[in-house]
Amino acid sequence: MYRLEYVRKRKRKKIVAFVGCISSVVVLSFAIIAFLGRFVGTFTVSLEARNVSLTLLEKEESEEHSSFMRVDVAAPFHEFTYSYFDMMYGGNDKIDNEETTYEYGAIMREDKVESFNFFKYTFYLENYGTQAARFDWYLNIVEEVKTFDGRSLLDTLRVIVFVDGEETVYGKALSEPHYDNPEHKADYRAPVSVDKDKASDTFKFIGYAEDFYSSSVIAAFISQVIDRGQTIRYTVVTWLEGFRSNDDEFAPRGAQIKLGVDIDAYENK
Repeated sequence: MYRLEYVRKRKRKKIVAFVGCISSVVVLSFAIIAFLGRFVGTFTVSLEARNVSLTLLEKEESEEHSSFMRVDVAAPFHEFTYSYFDMMYGGNDKIDNEETTYEYGAIMREDKVESFNFFKYTFYLENYGTQAARFDWYLNIVEEVKTFDGRSLLDTLRVIVFVDGEETVYGKALSEPHYDNPEHKADYRAPVSVDKDKASDTFKFIGYAEDFYSSSVIAAFISQVIDRGQTIRYTVVTWLEGFRSNDDEFAPRGAQIKLGVDIDAYENK
């Protein structure tokens, strides 16, 4: 198995992988495999505000200002696929929404989270000061552990970042290029989900994910401006894209990553 995790706290548990737990539908080469990943500990968002008055909020109208937020996550993850966000969960209107908690992508048993199809977390950045500010926003790969044979979980990881409703999907760049563009130039971007030549009416070709910002940063928004009184909504969604894992003989069980959002705010000079 492999793990997704956001802090150092870990909990050992034997997990058995098997095929067909979520759905009996098998289309093309896509088979859903259960219990391949795990978030252990917490998902965190941290803010450092230097000489400016910015705060983090879980609810847009909240009066509870904070510079650090976290949510406990400790359950195994199924592989999932992008198309199911609309099929099973009502699409962006439900996912990019403060009213749906991180448990929205969870499978529940007796009011407890048994496992996850995906993880989502919505929060706000507010400027309650008297002047505009600038900030840098990072979704970092804090730690990565590969399998004994050197395989990485990052190949199957997909991340959506919503910024005030605008969606961008991120994925690790491919090792081999494709030429699916009018200029026939080498393009290393990974498909969001199913490959173009394997798409169907059920699982459509979504397009290509934006490359990770760097080897240690998934997404970055540099030198952004937030005006006084302005609030920006963010939703981060992470899942293990099932179509990608079948590019290999077996999923990278034993691999793990740890992610975290860090915001550095400063004066708008």
